[in-house]
Amino acid sequence: MTAHQLAAESTDELEKRHLRYLREELPGRMLVILDGSTPAGAIGYWEIHEAGEKAWETGWSVLPEHHGGGFARLALQELLTVVRVDGRHAEIHAYPSVDDAPSNALCRGAGFTLRETRPFAFRGGELLSNAWVLPL
Repeated sequence: MTAHQLAAESTDELEKRHLRYLREELPGRMLVILDGSTPAGAIGYWEIHEAGEKAWETGWSVLPEHHGGGFARLALQELLTVVRVDGRHAEIHAYPSVDDAPSNALCRGAGFTLRETRPFAFRGGELLSNAWVLPL
């Protein structure tokens, strides 16, 4: 699940981030992706500052046994509907690793435009990512 990231998020980091969502310190939401009633992954969106403007960022993960089932595509379509209705921001961004071909294909297929490739500070290191953007 973390093959395209530098490291897994520690249990402590995950709990702290989750609590920030619950206390609404981090505008956005995390959602469970379901295969029927079985959890298949997660997708979320949160507020970022990009080029001096507030925008949404999105990210997702699908459990390996559910890869290739179209779950991320359907979840992203639903998430885009939610953020468009919300209306707070004009854009949504995604930053998959350059090596994450499925996530980059998902961005392309959902209509995102590749803005640039750049390194990002991430979990104690630097991750080379594609910066995708979609006007809402």
